[in-house]
Amino acid sequence: MTEPESENGKGPTNGAAGPQHYYSASYPHYHHVPPHMQHSPPPPVYQKDERTQRQYSKLKQKLERKHNSRNNGIEINSGASTPSLSPRKDLNGVGGGSGGASSGAWSEGEGSSAGASIQGDDDNDTQALLDLISATRTPQVSDMTPTSALVQWNSPLPEDVTLPNVELTYDLLLGDRGRYKAIYSGPSLSCRVRDLRPGCEYSVCLQIRAGELTGAASEAATFRAPAAPPERMAPARITQRARTSILLRWPSAVDNGAKVTHYVLEMDSGEGFVEITRPRTRQHTVNNLLPQTRYRFRVAAINECGRGEWSEETVVWTAGSPPPAPPPPELLSAQSTSLTLTWQRRSDEEFTLQMDDTARGHGFLPVYSGPDDIYVCEGLRRATDYRFRLRCETTDGQGPWSIEVSYRTSPERPGPPGRPFARGKIHSRAFRLRWDPPAEDGGAAVESYTLELDGGEGFDCAYRGPEREAHCDRLLPGTAYRARVRCANAAGESEWSASETIATEATCPGACAAPEPAGPARATLLPVRWRAPACEGGSPLTEYRLEVADDDGGVRLAHSGLETECTVRELLPGREYRAWVTACNRVGPGPPSPSLRFTTAPAPPDAPDAPSVRIESPRSALVEWTAPTDNGAPILHFRVEMSATNVDDAYSEVYRGAETCCHVGKLVPFTPYFFRVCATNSAGRGAWSAIRDALTPRAAPAAPAALRHESTADSLHLTWRSPASHGADILKYRVEVDDMAFETDGPTAERLVEGLSPDTVYRVRVAAFNELGLGAWSEEARASTRPRPPAPPVLRCAQTAHNYIRLEWDGRMEGAVYCVEMRAPEAKEFRPVYRGSARSCKVKKLREATTYTFRIRASEERAGRGAWSGPVSASTAQAPPPALRPPALALTSPRTALVAWDAVDDAEYVLQCTRGKDTVFKDTYSGSATSFVLEELEAGSEVGARVCAVRGGLAGAWSAAARLAVPAAAAPRARRPRPARALHPRHAALLMAAGFLLLAVLVAVLVQRLVEPRP
Repeated sequence: MTEPESENGKGPTNGAAGPQHYYSASYPHYHHVPPHMQHSPPPPVYQKDERTQRQYSKLKQKLERKHNSRNNGIEINSGASTPSLSPRKDLNGVGGGSGGASSGAWSEGEGSSAGASIQGDDDNDTQALLDLISATRTPQVSDMTPTSALVQWNSPLPEDVTLPNVELTYDLLLGDRGRYKAIYSGPSLSCRVRDLRPGCEYSVCLQIRAGELTGAASEAATFRAPAAPPERMAPARITQRARTSILLRWPSAVDNGAKVTHYVLEMDSGEGFVEITRPRTRQHTVNNLLPQTRYRFRVAAINECGRGEWSEETVVWTAGSPPPAPPPPELLSAQSTSLTLTWQRRSDEEFTLQMDDTARGHGFLPVYSGPDDIYVCEGLRRATDYRFRLRCETTDGQGPWSIEVSYRTSPERPGPPGRPFARGKIHSRAFRLRWDPPAEDGGAAVESYTLELDGGEGFDCAYRGPEREAHCDRLLPGTAYRARVRCANAAGESEWSASETIATEATCPGACAAPEPAGPARATLLPVRWRAPACEGGSPLTEYRLEVADDDGGVRLAHSGLETECTVRELLPGREYRAWVTACNRVGPGPPSPSLRFTTAPAPPDAPDAPSVRIESPRSALVEWTAPTDNGAPILHFRVEMSATNVDDAYSEVYRGAETCCHVGKLVPFTPYFFRVCATNSAGRGAWSAIRDALTPRAAPAAPAALRHESTADSLHLTWRSPASHGADILKYRVEVDDMAFETDGPTAERLVEGLSPDTVYRVRVAAFNELGLGAWSEEARASTRPRPPAPPVLRCAQTAHNYIRLEWDGRMEGAVYCVEMRAPEAKEFRPVYRGSARSCKVKKLREATTYTFRIRASEERAGRGAWSGPVSASTAQAPPPALRPPALALTSPRTALVAWDAVDDAEYVLQCTRGKDTVFKDTYSGSATSFVLEELEAGSEVGARVCAVRGGLAGAWSAAARLAVPAAAAPRARRPRPARALHPRHAALLMAAGFLLLAVLVAVLVQRLVEPRP
C-alpha cells in the first residue's frame, strides 16, 4: 500500500537526505511494521506550548553536558553485569509522552557502575525527548491522485542535537473512518500511500521510535483523495422482450467520489455501436426494433469527472411471429392401456398435447407439454376411442390447435376356457372331448379354440376351430393323454386351460421292423439291432425274442431281453443265415418282424511255423517258411519283419509277396537279428509266427561319420565320430587330404594336419582299420584354411574426463570386429571393456586422476583373431568435488552466527548467504576454512546459507540451504540503578543449553567427517 520515496523523487521540505538502508543499493528492501502497530487507535496529540519549549531546552542542555562528559574520558563499563529490565508500565491516556518517565527505574545500591547509571539516564532522557518531538511533528500530504498520495515529514531533531548510539525509525499511521493502522515503518522521511479510494477522506499521523522506545503520535493531517470517473458497470439485463421493443435494466455503478449524473446506452444492430439515449434512471425501453433480429447493448456511467468504462456486451434477439398450426399427431402403436403418438418437429419449439375421453365427458385436457416429438398415453381403457389435438409454442408465442384426430385402444386377450372333459365312451384308439367358453372375452368375441394332446412326446395340435367340442382319433392303445385348450380373439390367444388326463385301453404290441446289421459280418459273429414297434399295445414291453435259422432249416433262440441290439455268435465262416425278432408285453407276443438274411465272412489264415534263416555273408541272409492254413480264403501275400532288439515296436518290414522265401541284405556285421512272418488273405492278416534269431559274422569297420574341421591359416584340425567296429577293435584311422595321406597314432578320432597353404580348399576323407582290414571311406568333405589374421590397429586416446576415457583407432578392414581390454593400476590382468565393429569406444565409470592401460586387437570371421597391440596409457582428469551437506548455523551472540560445514580433501569453499526478506544468495566468504562467523545480523530476521566446494578450478554443486531465525532483540526499558546481583537461574539454564547445542553441532560435524567415505 505504501512505499518510501526514492532519492531522485520529492524529498522532505527541509532538504534532508533519503533513507539509509542496511543492504547495498542493488538489494531490494522492505520495511518492517511492528506487530503492536498493525491496528491501533490514534495516540493523543500534544500541543507545543511555552512549557514544552522550556522542557525541550532543558533536555537539550542535559544531552550536551553528557556528550561533553563522555568526550572527557568517562566511558561505560561494558564488562559490568546487565540486570534484567522490568516491564515498562503504560501511562493512562498519555502513552509515555509529556516528558514523564516510566515507573520502572534503576535503584542505587551495591554493585552498580557508572556506566549503568549513565545508560539509565540516557533511556529516560531519550524517552522524554521522543515524546516531545513526536508531538510537534505533523506530516504533510502532497501530490495526490485518486488512488495515491505522497506523505512527507521533517527530521525531528535539530541540527545541533543527536541521540547517542540510536537510529530513529518513523511509523506512519493511516486513519480511515476513525480506525488507524500502520502502513509504513522505516528510516525514510517520505512515503507514497497507494490503494486509496477516490473521494474518501483520510488522516495520517507520525510516531518516532528510537530502538525499542516509542514516542507519542503527532497531530493528524487530514486529506481527501480526488474523485474519479465511475467504475465499470455490470452488463445490462433483459427484463422484457417483444417483437419490436426490449426493456433493459442495469445495477447502479460505483461513483468513485462524484455522484453519477446520467448513463450512456449504446446499441449495435450489425453496423457498429450507436448511442441511443442518455437516461438518468437505471432502465430504458428500446422501441422501433425489427422482429427476430440480433442486437448488442452496452452501458456506461458518467459523473463530473468523466465517463467510466463500458460494461460487457448484452446480446439479445427480438421476438418473432407465433408458429402456425402443426399437423395432427399420428398413431405409432396401440396397446390395450396405452397409445403411442408422434408428430413432426419443424424447429426449436415445444408442444402441448390434449386428449378428450368422450365416455367421461370432461372435454380436452392437457396430457403432455415439452420439446419431445413422441409421447405414450398410459392408463387408458381397452377397446375405447380417444380424441387428440396438438399445439406448438416458441419464444414468439403459442400457435393454433391442430385438426382433431381419434384413435382406439386395442382389446385384451381373453381368459382361459374351461378344462376339457371326455364325452361318451373311451376307445383304444379314439375319444371325444368338450369344454366351456372363457369367463372373460377381453372386450372382443372369441374367434377360435385350439385343442392340444400330449401322449408323452409333447403337446401336439389335435383341433382348431370355432366349436367347443372335438373328436380325437388315431391314438395309441393303453396310453395316457393330457388335453388342454385355449381360445383366441382379435387381441391374441389366451392362456392354456388346466390339463385333463384321459387313458386309452391296452392291446398286443405291433410288429417290429426287420432287424439290421449293426456292423459288418464276421467269420463267427454278426452284430444285429432293431427298432421298437410303432405301437406297444398300451402296455410296457416285457422282452424281445431274436431267432436265427441256417440253410439246413435249424432254428435257435439267439437273444431274449429288453435290449434292442445284440451280437449273434457261434456262427460258421462263409455260411448264409436268417434272423427275425418278436416283441412281447403283458397281453402277449406280437407278430414276428420280416427276416434279415446275411452271410458270414471268411477268417484270416493261421500263424505259420517259425521261419528258417541261413547266413550267406556278414551283410546278407536267406529266410524261408511254410505256408499255413488259409481258413476259407486264398492267401494273398506273406509279410516278413526283422528287428535287432526283439521289441514289438522295433520290428520293420523287409519283405511282402506270395513266395515262401526271401533274401535280406544290408545287414550289419556281428549283429543279432530276429525274424517273424505272417500270412494275409481277404479276411485280414493272420497271427505272427514264432521268432527266429540269427547272428552275422565279423567284418571290417564301417565308414566314419560327422567329419568336421577347425582351421587356421596353415593347419586343419579334423574330428569325426567313431564308426561301428563290426566285432573287432579299431586300431587306427587313415586320413587323406587331397593327394596326401596321414595315419593316426591309435584309435583317436582326430588328426591335426599342418603345413598347409592359407586360404585354400582341400578334399578330406577318413577310413578306419581293424584286424580284418581297412573299412569303408567316409563321405568326401571340403575344408578350407583361413586367411592370415589381421594386424592390430593403432590405438590412441581421443578425449578424457574425470570418469571416462574415449579411445579411437584406424580400421580399414571390412567386417572386422575389434576387442579393447583395459588394466587398472592395481589390477594384474587385462579385462575386456569393448567388443564391436565401431572405430571408437567410450570407457565409463572410471576413477578420477587415475592412469589406465589399454590394448586392442582385430578379428575377422574367416581369418580369426589377430595379435594384441602394444599397451597405451591414458589418465582421467580431476573430478569436481561432491555436493556438501547443508551447513550448520548456530548463534554465538544476539547479532553473530557461526556457519560450519563438512571438509573435502584439497578443496576451497565458497559461502553464500541471504539475510532478511532478501531471497538472493550473495558471496560472503571464499577460502579453505570450514567455518565462518556472520556478524551484524538484523534482529528478528532470517539468515540463509549455502556452500559449495572448489577443487582444481572446478566447482561442485551447491548444498541445500540452511536457515536460522535471529531472535528479536528485547526492548530496553528505563530502569533505576540498582546493585548487581547473581545471574538468574533461568538465564544460567539458557546459557548452558546454548553451550550444549554448540557442542552437539561440533561433535556432529566431526562424526560426519569421520564416517563419510572418502571419494
